[in-house]
Amino acid sequence: MNITNFLLAILVVGIAWVIFSKPKKEAWDENQLIEENARFKAELSEKDRKIGQLSKEMESERTKKDEFAGKNKQLFAEITSLKAENKSVLKEKETISEELAGFKAEKSRKEKEFDSKIQKMDEIRNALEDEKKRIRREDEEREQREKEERDGMWAQHEDNVKAKLAELCKLPQYNFQTYDNKNLPEGFGGKFKPDFMVEFLGQYVIFDAKVSRSDNLQNYVNGNVKSTVEKISKDSKIYPMVFFVVPNEAMATLTKIRFYEQSYEFFVIPPEAMVVILAAFKKISSYELAEQLDPRDRENIVNLIAEFDYHINMRNALDILSSQSGVSVLEKANTLRKDIKDEIGLKKGKMRLQQFSPTEIRTLLDAKIQQDKIDELTSPKAAIPQENIRRLKSAGVDRLPKPSPLLT
Repeated sequence: MNITNFLLAILVVGIAWVIFSKPKKEAWDENQLIEENARFKAELSEKDRKIGQLSKEMESERTKKDEFAGKNKQLFAEITSLKAENKSVLKEKETISEELAGFKAEKSRKEKEFDSKIQKMDEIRNALEDEKKRIRREDEEREQREKEERDGMWAQHEDNVKAKLAELCKLPQYNFQTYDNKNLPEGFGGKFKPDFMVEFLGQYVIFDAKVSRSDNLQNYVNGNVKSTVEKISKDSKIYPMVFFVVPNEAMATLTKIRFYEQSYEFFVIPPEAMVVILAAFKKISSYELAEQLDPRDRENIVNLIAEFDYHINMRNALDILSSQSGVSVLEKANTLRKDIKDEIGLKKGKMRLQQFSPTEIRTLLDAKIQQDKIDELTSPKAAIPQENIRRLKSAGVDRLPKPSPLLT
């Protein structure tokens, strides 16, 4: 039963109650009945209208209720979805917060690590700069020390050569008349004042101790050959063989040690060669005339000078080849990695030049002692590989030189 029928039933019951509850009259006027019926119909119509209106309102309310119910379900579903999304967002937010906290911690750690590395790099850079300054200072000190040693070597060289020549010429086995630039023989003067001269068969052999601070000793020697030949040219008193004496250390830098200019021969020799030359000259001067020499003695003299010439040239050739080989090795070292080259430079900067005492050098100036030392080096007990000996022989060094019989 719907609500409309229920209301109609209540209305009918009410009307019946009103009709039957009134006092009965013995007779009803027809007109009254008609009027009463009309009134009842009007009231019933009004009730029906109100009921219809109420039904419409109720239907409208039901529709609204249904709409509200639908909207409520929709809102509930949306709220449920939003709650789920909110829960997911909160969980994601929590995850992001944890990740952000981790990122912040990682960032802080990396910043500290970066700052630490920057600090270490600054320390390393400062240490490197200090090391560079130290190496530069040591290099400058070493260069200055080498320059002083080189200057000292050149400064002492001239005096040492003069003193050694004077000492040798006074020995009984030589006994040469000598002159220097402060004590020249009669007839000498002007600009030409040689360092040292030895009188030989009526002529004067020039020994000139060369002193040079030039970076290129070869150019210096070349220039001195030309300037010297201009000074002595056409002077019959000068023996046509001039000797330039340079230190042993400087001999290795020369590529040419023999010159021929305007009928004069020039030789660049180390100080050790002076005694051999004086011995040869003494042997020649022991005869009044060269043509009176015994053929055997003449041959001995020629052999001595030839061996002397060959020995000096061979020694210089070996020094030059060794220097070239050393330069080649140094060039190969430049192909190494920079850090290895820097480490090599540090090690090399700490090394010091080996110093030889004058006593050691003077001891080895004696030919017999030199031969004894050579015999020790080439004996079976020496740690010289046979391969190296074979290489020397293949290079033309078939035997080690021995003192010439003319010098003994």
